[in-house]
Amino acid sequence: MIVENNKYESEIIKLGLLIKELRVKEKITQEQLSTLCNVDARTIQRIEKGQQNITISLLFSIADSLKIESSVLISKIFSENPK
Repeated sequence: MIVENNKYESEIIKLGLLIKELRVKEKITQEQLSTLCNVDARTIQRIEKGQQNITISLLFSIADSLKIESSVLISKIFSENPK
């Protein structure tokens, strides 16, 4: 699922940055988030760097782990000011 010439590449990058920001805010390490989401820590690293697209089920799992509604997470990446 590596991003290659993806039409939504900028949104994938914004999503990764937002996930990282929320993870840090919740004081959760990448390793802890990966455990909560049942994925490898390298997957979380790639997502946060905008290097990997994610499935909808992983998006839901990440949102739950970060205590945010998945719909809010998505809307934030499409807004002009994602914060």
